[in-house]
Amino acid sequence: MRISSIVLVLLLLASPAVAAAAEQSVLLPGTPYATEVFVSRGAAGPAALVTGGAHGNEPAGALAAEKIAQLAASRGTLIVIPRLNKLALAAHLRTLPEIGDINRAYPGRPDGTPAEQIAAAVEALVRQYGVTLVIDLHEARTFHRLDHTSLGQMLLFAANDRSADLALAAIDHVNGLIAEPVKKFTFGAHPIPGSAAYYAGNTLGLAAFTVETSGEQAIEERAAQHVAIVRFLLGREGVVAE
Repeated sequence: MRISSIVLVLLLLASPAVAAAAEQSVLLPGTPYATEVFVSRGAAGPAALVTGGAHGNEPAGALAAEKIAQLAASRGTLIVIPRLNKLALAAHLRTLPEIGDINRAYPGRPDGTPAEQIAAAVEALVRQYGVTLVIDLHEARTFHRLDHTSLGQMLLFAANDRSADLALAAIDHVNGLIAEPVKKFTFGAHPIPGSAAYYAGNTLGLAAFTVETSGEQAIEERAAQHVAIVRFLLGREGVVAE
């Protein structure tokens, strides 16, 4: 049964599905780029990483990641970094000149530019926890169905079979929740070189995704769409209950 996007917002944002007491730490502590990391641990199992806010003019990803950080891992480990580029989010800018573009900086360098330092710290978490699924939340200017130069309402998947299979299933799931045709998701593109999902998928061979919503929607609606896709992927990975 299809439901309207407004109902989707109410279902996914108004009442968090699972409250969790996640462990909290800090990425790059003692630097201007320090940001919170939330870790929820369940029984033995896989690990998933969700990041938002790499670009400061894409706040819906950060909002969605904050909601996802409230989920409890039923199996394995859920790592969430809601506000990867806190300074840019505060300034409402894609990034700051002194930082650079985090989503073009992977795998990063600990002694590199600030963007490379942040990327390297995220990459270290992937290796520390043995992450098997990476999901990075972004936004684009408009709907891909209206303008094919925009990535809005697309699920970009890493160039491996597991990512492709999961992407097909995730799009089928979220599109069943969205009534308006223009807001339905498409796939068929891979993550951009230098991005978190590109590195995780192409270099490490992980299931990896960039979720792109259209900025021509209310922020709550964009965030709800992010949450719907992420929860589905986490469920398929077995990290949270489906």
